[in-house]
Amino acid sequence: MSTLSFDDINLHYEVHGSGPPFFLHHGLSSSCQAWYEHLPWLTRNHQVIILDARGHGLTTAPAGDDCYSWEIMCNDLNRLMEHLNIEKAIVGGLSMGSGVSQTFVLKYPQKVRALILSDSAGTGLRSEQMTGSREEMDDQREEMERQRIAREEVILKYGVVESGRRSIAAGLVPRQVLEDERMQQEYLERMSRFSVNGSIYASRFVMQTTVPGVERTKGLTMPTLIIIGEEDVGCRPGAEWLRDIIPNRRFVLLTKVGHGTSRYKPEAWHKAVEDFLNDLESGKDIQGEVTL
Repeated sequence: MSTLSFDDINLHYEVHGSGPPFFLHHGLSSSCQAWYEHLPWLTRNHQVIILDARGHGLTTAPAGDDCYSWEIMCNDLNRLMEHLNIEKAIVGGLSMGSGVSQTFVLKYPQKVRALILSDSAGTGLRSEQMTGSREEMDDQREEMERQRIAREEVILKYGVVESGRRSIAAGLVPRQVLEDERMQQEYLERMSRFSVNGSIYASRFVMQTTVPGVERTKGLTMPTLIIIGEEDVGCRPGAEWLRDIIPNRRFVLLTKVGHGTSRYKPEAWHKAVEDFLNDLESGKDIQGEVTL
């Protein structure tokens, strides 16, 4: 466990294994602990660097919307890469971490050897196959904003864990959590490690903004792995858009799972990432589409 300090931020990070460097960024409300179950196989051939994003885990949780954005978290990642004297690496993440990784590669393409975008957040776009009417999209945005305001009121009055309990009761969590009491407990334990500031301000930018210059993603040429859950209605359209515009990519659809593929279908996520890494390191063509 290590800490990088800058601008009143103490950024918690961990370095595991040896080999080609691989930065892996967690999703909203999570922490670097999300990757612990995957470290045994991830570190077989790679040095894996994981971190707690600002507002999450053991990293400082500043207050204010101006302390959180795709670019700010991207810059945090860049500071860490420079601190570790790593010039080029595999960069990837899940959900919010995918959006941070996408922001990073658009700002620092020369530093990214390969890209992994899992459960992509931040595209703000829908594929042609899943575009709804303007009215439907407006209704969806209004409902999300209503839920956000109600959630923040609960967090400020009762705390993050109580907000998590109410999300479970309202069915606003992944299906796997609703169907398994053990996973519900794990979910609430994760919420207990999520700061009030992170829960409010990080959630706002993830839910309300898109990756800066997201349209430039179509110009990326490095090997890219895109992973998405079949039931992820919120992020699948964006993942399919990425599939359609990135030429040198592998698209993996994980069946019978929604958002949070690394947690809720870990064996399939493991296979998708490990196969990609093995093909990358052996110089094989990574392009194609896979269903697991």
